[in-house]
Amino acid sequence: MSLNILGYDVGGTKISTVVGNDSGEILSNVRMPTVKHLGKKRLIEEMITMGDAALKKAHVEKPDLIGIIFAGPVDRNRGVVIASPNIFGLSNFNIVEPIRDYYRTDTFLENDAQAAAIAERLFGSGRNVDNFVYMTLSTGIGGGIFINGKLYRGAHGMAGEIGHNVIMVNGPTCGCGRRGCLEALAGGKAIARRVIENLRAVRDSDFFSKLRPNEITAEKVFEGKKQGDMFSQLILEETIYYLAVGLVNIINTLDPELVIIGGGISKAGKDLFDPLNDAVKEEFKSMYRPFKIVPGLENGSDLAAISVPLYTEMELHGEGEKQY
Repeated sequence: MSLNILGYDVGGTKISTVVGNDSGEILSNVRMPTVKHLGKKRLIEEMITMGDAALKKAHVEKPDLIGIIFAGPVDRNRGVVIASPNIFGLSNFNIVEPIRDYYRTDTFLENDAQAAAIAERLFGSGRNVDNFVYMTLSTGIGGGIFINGKLYRGAHGMAGEIGHNVIMVNGPTCGCGRRGCLEALAGGKAIARRVIENLRAVRDSDFFSKLRPNEITAEKVFEGKKQGDMFSQLILEETIYYLAVGLVNIINTLDPELVIIGGGISKAGKDLFDPLNDAVKEEFKSMYRPFKIVPGLENGSDLAAISVPLYTEMELHGEGEKQY
């Protein structure tokens, strides 16, 4: 008999709620834009309303397990959001307790990037790979690491913050406060910022001169390259170089079999992965070793939310991983 799982993804641009099962099938989903001033009480009210709606759509009366993934640092053992970069007023907030009490169901919390790595382990390219790194390449850059078949969380549960490795000393200031982080150079927000900062190039570009500053995104840069815009080409070449430097640092440190890249920017497909593979090979210099860089799951964010309780239950009960 399959398990029905209610999953929440509380992210920077949207809050999504899904109902899925332990075979990785998504039965329903409900989404709403993230509101920065939502607050604790309203957030829980919205989550419960969305959860009830998703369960009704899936014809599920009560979930067997619940997963919550959050875009920001969390204390998974206490069910607490440590800091909230996207929704104000949620720092040191126990997000698990009210959801668990309402549904009377075991509820588990995880950082969104680590949850995506778990989804890859259970349902994606990491299924039969014991040592891999997952990178989410979106507005920011995060990650999750599997070592010898187990998610590596570190001493404080905060391992995998690969976006905050400095790759340019005295580079642009990152949201974390340091300068020259990978995220501050190659995250989606950083790509858009680098375009906007080059005002002369923007004015001279047929593609970008038609866009308002708030319309410039990383996705638009890839679109500009496809249309032959040379400025887009230069911005992407820089971005690929920064990503290659960051990835080679990670690969040299951890020696994974595989690097999986997900997140919105990964949807650029061959326009991202072909030059990135070439750049990484070049950046290895004499330290080259076999490696693969592959795209993440198409529906990774939905599967991440339902994967967290499945994987946590295995950890709690000391069970070997099932092959989903």
